[in-house]
Amino acid sequence: MKLASPKECTGCMACVDTCSHNVLKATIDTDGYYTIVPDLEKKCIECGRCSQVCPVLNLTQTTGESSPYAAWNKDSKQRKQSASGGIFAAMASSIIQKGGSVYGAAIEGFDVKHLRITDERELYRLQGSKYQHSDMTGVYKQVRNDLRQGMYVLFSGLGCQVAGLLSFLDKTQKEKLYTIDTICGGLSTMLPMLHLKESGKYKGILSFRDKENGWQSKGFRYSLKMIRKDGSVEDLGLDNMVLNTFSSKLLKRSSCLDCKFIGLHRDSDCTIGDFWGDESFKEQHNEGLSVLIAHSDRIISLVKETHMEARLVLWKDVTANNCNIYWTHYPLIRYFI
Repeated sequence: MKLASPKECTGCMACVDTCSHNVLKATIDTDGYYTIVPDLEKKCIECGRCSQVCPVLNLTQTTGESSPYAAWNKDSKQRKQSASGGIFAAMASSIIQKGGSVYGAAIEGFDVKHLRITDERELYRLQGSKYQHSDMTGVYKQVRNDLRQGMYVLFSGLGCQVAGLLSFLDKTQKEKLYTIDTICGGLSTMLPMLHLKESGKYKGILSFRDKENGWQSKGFRYSLKMIRKDGSVEDLGLDNMVLNTFSSKLLKRSSCLDCKFIGLHRDSDCTIGDFWGDESFKEQHNEGLSVLIAHSDRIISLVKETHMEARLVLWKDVTANNCNIYWTHYPLIRYFI
């Protein structure tokens, strides 16, 4: 068995799903990160499949052109429930209306897990930002099963998770698969959230951020909201250990400090995120504005089918305030520690 080193492992969990003997499992280590470990009660047969699907051990050369857009959902209800412009929801609705399935991260209590939905009424569960590592176990198998049944599939995740999925699927027919990755600031230790869980004060997470006071391209403030035991909501604001930890580069996964899955051109069909720093579409700011970076012609075709407005913009306008698109390398971090 050969896996990515602890320093390079992204915790995408593709190796867990590919093991037919259930030898591998994902667990949270003492530092608060997902780590992949062998189940000592199971015997590895040395088939090598885990090594073959690991996206870190099998990095691909990304080719092709990409184009950046300012985009927003024209469905005001969906847009309001979303973190920024609601463009994931617009694409998800289109896929579901085709009889397809949609995969994305959802909050479940104190955890974040990837879920499969086929009903637009459940779409709200996948909307909004989640600044916590999601549990992906079982999801790769579900996607493969849907594709084998001829379904359209939309998968949204981090760059490493999309890479893990594409590697896992291998020769599975992917003509009906659409992949979205997000502009990612890296994954942080989950210890602060585990501390909130152990405090006994809360039932779980309500949201990591919302647009209660509107969206802004500059100076937007995040706000962690928790559900108390009695069902009421407590707003912990921005100054709390969970969001402070997320903002700190000191507490990211090692692999996130030198991410192999960023850049202007990627293997996903598109990359989405907040359009921070925008000055050209101010009339859209209050309701939320997204950036969509298209990496394939097929995603543009899907966008045209949706209730979405997409306007081509200049690279310099997108990258000026979104350095996480192309840069996460922090070589001096270890010296700060």
